[in-house]
Amino acid sequence: MSASPEIGEDAAVRIRAHAREKMGRAIGEAGGNEVFFAGALDGDGLICDVRVCARGNAEAVPAFCESLKPREVVLHNHPSGDLNPSDADLDLSALFGHEGHGVYIVDNGLSRVYVIVEPFLPEEIHRLSPNELERAFRPNGRLARVLPGFEVRPQQTEMMDAVARAFNGDGIAVVEAPTGVGKTLAYLLPAVLWAVRNRERVVVSTKTINLQEQIIHKDIPALTKCLDESFNAVLVKGRGNYLCRRRLARALSEATLFEDEETAETLTALEEWSRKTSDGSVSDLPFVPARGVWSEVCSEADTCTGTQCSSAKACFVMKARRDIAKADLIIANHHMLFSDLAIKKEVGSFSALAVLPAYRRVIFDEAHNIEDAATQYFGASITRLGSLALFGRFVRTERGRERGLIPYIKRKLVLAAGSVAMATIDRIQDLIDNELLPSLAVARETVVAAFDALRGVASEKCGQLGRDIKWRLTEEALRDEALREVHAGCVAPAVEELLRCARHCTELWRSLKDITAASAADEPPFLLEVSQLRGYAERLCRVANVLGETTSETLQPNTVRWIEIDAYRAKFVRLASCPLEVGRPLAEWVYANLRTVIMTSATLAVQRSFGYLFSRIGLDYVEDREPETAVLDSPFDFTRQAVLCIPRDLQPPDSADFLEQTVDCIRDALRITKGHAFVLFTSFYALDYTYTRLESELRHAGILPLKQGSAARSRMLDEFRAAPSGVLFATDSFWEGVDVVGESLQCVILPKLPFRVPTEPTVQARAEAIDEAGGNSFLSYTVPQAIIKFRQGFGRLIRHRSDRGAILVLDSRVVKRHYGRLFLDSLPGLRIVNGPRKGVYQALAEFFERREGKGP
Repeated sequence: MSASPEIGEDAAVRIRAHAREKMGRAIGEAGGNEVFFAGALDGDGLICDVRVCARGNAEAVPAFCESLKPREVVLHNHPSGDLNPSDADLDLSALFGHEGHGVYIVDNGLSRVYVIVEPFLPEEIHRLSPNELERAFRPNGRLARVLPGFEVRPQQTEMMDAVARAFNGDGIAVVEAPTGVGKTLAYLLPAVLWAVRNRERVVVSTKTINLQEQIIHKDIPALTKCLDESFNAVLVKGRGNYLCRRRLARALSEATLFEDEETAETLTALEEWSRKTSDGSVSDLPFVPARGVWSEVCSEADTCTGTQCSSAKACFVMKARRDIAKADLIIANHHMLFSDLAIKKEVGSFSALAVLPAYRRVIFDEAHNIEDAATQYFGASITRLGSLALFGRFVRTERGRERGLIPYIKRKLVLAAGSVAMATIDRIQDLIDNELLPSLAVARETVVAAFDALRGVASEKCGQLGRDIKWRLTEEALRDEALREVHAGCVAPAVEELLRCARHCTELWRSLKDITAASAADEPPFLLEVSQLRGYAERLCRVANVLGETTSETLQPNTVRWIEIDAYRAKFVRLASCPLEVGRPLAEWVYANLRTVIMTSATLAVQRSFGYLFSRIGLDYVEDREPETAVLDSPFDFTRQAVLCIPRDLQPPDSADFLEQTVDCIRDALRITKGHAFVLFTSFYALDYTYTRLESELRHAGILPLKQGSAARSRMLDEFRAAPSGVLFATDSFWEGVDVVGESLQCVILPKLPFRVPTEPTVQARAEAIDEAGGNSFLSYTVPQAIIKFRQGFGRLIRHRSDRGAILVLDSRVVKRHYGRLFLDSLPGLRIVNGPRKGVYQALAEFFERREGKGP
């Protein structure tokens, strides 16, 4: 047997003499065994220093990423002198290379080195020029020539400079930019130039789809016309937005047997559309499919077969992912970004391929929502309806016929009888009929029993009535005897049965996988079913884990758990958990792995201070770089454009008369404004009550009343804008991300200050943690949180220099309580009228008379 040829190069070409000497001493101290080193690179790309990370034997050494610093090179020696990498070396090299580390093998004498992965040398940075950026925003600049009505705004330039400094210095910038500043272009221009010139992807994350679409359809085309450089910007959509060709084909194959005529027609229409569309997303559809139909044909991550799919080349998701991979600028939302971050955190690798491709620079727009987004995606939840829907994916009866994955597999087994051994088919049929199906039936019964029992004990113990009832599972609650009985008698058996189902699924998955692997056909017979079974097994395990952990007597540190029910929907039960505090995980996992972080919103500060924001999202924990902050002034003249009216003689919100009094006030105010108003509530109950009382008389007065939930948000806003006079009664989702410019909106009415419900589990737990640490949760957490929301509601009114209107606040606490001044001081300077209702109405009427040119 011939010896392996000598490979590699002179070690002196790659490693400085001092570093080689240091490595030689370490190898000698290890008795010539393998040693795992981390090497630092100098400006010439040579290893100038090393440190020992681990020691092994003559054949192997432990290798790990945790202690490695960015761009360090991984080195280890082969005592045999043969520098050929083993299979294990190659596998680990792929991992280290993916993490951004070069990989070298050396001999014990440090005379030769074999480079498996070249070192990742820092590329030349093309810094942004403030002068070049500012020229684009001058009166005769490129933007002025492209955008009609372009105005020079000093605040916009100030923000753009802060963004550029954050990119140039690998920094963090936090900028409050009120409506009218033009914050989107202020961060987009530097982001695009940085991405193109440094060949480094930038992610822009927003909360609302409205802003995403504005960026991709309005701002990006404007920038494209202004810049000499070409660039790719892609709007990222969730996988569930895309049609899956294989799932559609399967649905069509069953349609003639099982579907009603309407569903069959929809599937046929989807098939025709799939041949024409280049996008394949639901937003490109010329019609709106029923939710149940779309769920049967959309793409799913845990059932996707990826490149093995026969439709891979024409796959809409893969096309979208290819477009994203080529993008310089990714326009995502907080949902997508934190889904990606949660997966990266779970696998322990920030460069892991998750929802998005690799990135190191992120712009958070609407950044006041970061804490809520992180809380949701670093937590977990399941519902009764969602769990039962999972069982329906396996098998369900519709119009007397069985549908779902299992009946479909059984039919395919019959069709495969000619190419698969009968003994194999019989064994699989037996597994399905005598193991999996009975197990699914029992698991479904136990899961229903568990959810129903949890609903019963939550209803009894939480002492609340109405909708959105949430029973927080504190350590004391988890010790409750009734809950312990439910856990032992209902939850534990359900968990056991779910895991048993998952094991049967896995066994069936392996059997079908073996058939598929042995198939010589162009189209393996069970490819899609194999992936679906594996995905469904993982979902069963997730349900089991959340169900079991929710009522486990041990409450993990930094965790809030609760059971949520609805008094008006007997079948609604939700079990949830989330982190008590997300600041430290954000600092340690997100900010530490990002080179540039930009945070902006119209509402980030409280009394021009970022203290509340920093404490909630972990910027207080950032030690290696000081965030640059700016609170920009509004370009609007609020003293001329707006008035704030506050009746002082209403009962406080906890009074029995308050709701009725607010109805009377809203009625009187709408008579003065003649509609043209948003009424923004903090609860659905108050919304429903007020709308019911005022709907008919508003219609009689020629005012169109619109109620949140009666139609899609975009459709309601279109109706509101188109109506000669309209009033929109809404709650949470309309407090922000809604832009109505001009005559349609002239008044915003806020019946109550937007304090969150104090019994909300996360709110309650976080407030308790602050108080237990010696703080004042009301002033440091509850009030600042409400102020940010209050400013968002206020911000719905004035959207342009030509807008004028009134804000009516019916909660007298804003002028009667000591903390009310904090709310008022967080608003821009404007005229404030407060006093008895009669005087407030008079001031309101005079304001609108002046607006119409009838008064002085």
